[in-house]
Amino acid sequence: MAEAPDWRLRGQEHYLTGAALVHRPYRRYAVNPMWDHDHCAFCWAKFTLQEHPDVLHQGYATPDDYFWICERCFEDFRHQFGWRIIADETLQT
Repeated sequence: MAEAPDWRLRGQEHYLTGAALVHRPYRRYAVNPMWDHDHCAFCWAKFTLQEHPDVLHQGYATPDDYFWICERCFEDFRHQFGWRIIADETLQT
């Protein structure tokens, strides 16, 4: 019997295969600062700046902060999607 497909995979290969990602604390999407949270592109875990139970405050993001990926999904799909980790150019030295 074939193994059931992972429920978290819903076409992300169209926009996240080979993506460059930055590991960083969560921050709002600069293009729309009214957004107060984001979700993991795979499992829908919530990223926010506020303190609430079961929310995430850091993860992997595309450099523009549009897509966020939680640590677990990053580990589960990093090889399948061929992600590249890049330096966070916004960090102050």
